[in-house]
Amino acid sequence: MRAQPFTMEHWGLTLPDVDATPETANGPLDEHEQRLLAEAHRAVDNARTARWMLGYSLEVVRRRRLYRGDGTRTWEQYLQQEHDGLSTSEADRLQKTWRLAQTVQKELGRPLPDSHLRKLQPYAERTSDQEAARAYAELYWAHQAGGVRLVANQVQQRVKKAIAAAKGVSDPAERSQAVSAAWTTAPEAVMPTQRVEAKREQGGTTSRSSDPVDAALELLNAARQAVENATEDKAARKARSGEDAQRQQDAIRRIGRILSKVKVDADATLDADADAGAGAVEEDDIVDAELVEG
Repeated sequence: MRAQPFTMEHWGLTLPDVDATPETANGPLDEHEQRLLAEAHRAVDNARTARWMLGYSLEVVRRRRLYRGDGTRTWEQYLQQEHDGLSTSEADRLQKTWRLAQTVQKELGRPLPDSHLRKLQPYAERTSDQEAARAYAELYWAHQAGGVRLVANQVQQRVKKAIAAAKGVSDPAERSQAVSAAWTTAPEAVMPTQRVEAKREQGGTTSRSSDPVDAALELLNAARQAVENATEDKAARKARSGEDAQRQQDAIRRIGRILSKVKVDADATLDADADAGAGAVEEDDIVDAELVEG
């Protein structure tokens, strides 16, 4: 008989007898409401933790050959019977990534989404789980400080650029150092508009610029964030055809090419080109959204 999973008795979240209304629930959360919200968030964290724990348990079962049952059952049969037909490739991936997921959780204090884990894995393979966890936590908290949600596409872009810096380096130790150095020296994790606002605050003013280019950039960054969030929608990904994905990808690339030709001029500033470069949005950041067939 299988051991029973955790039950509601382990969880401090309860349904109310009567739904809250705008009149009965308004203003900041009180201490009790904050505790309830924290318990609700535990469900997400528990699900993500359970994901890498599944990988750990699969590795235990495989390496100890516990799957054999009466002595004749194979690994593939075990996955089919006990894990609802889990594929061997997915089982292999879970076993391959659970150590990184556990290490990130210890470093960050919370589990990372599975989509982020997949994008971070190549970085860990070229450095170490500990280095990848440290780098991810640094990136995560930089986004938090900038008020920007970190999405898988941003992790992927950062990893790709770091790995590219070590191309052609054959020595494993030197390759790891090159990848780590490229990650460390990469541009700030926050969006351009957040960097602009931070510079304004350092200059002694928090007022929003009246420059229409800044206003347009804010809209552009909001649109970019919306696209990145949309590409993380798993339900939409499964329903999307390959033709639709290609059409959407082509549209994003066209936008990127158009934006790459925009030039910002300034009559009164000698280093306008430098300022324009600081506020521009890189084409690679626009065109590499995850639009793939599910």
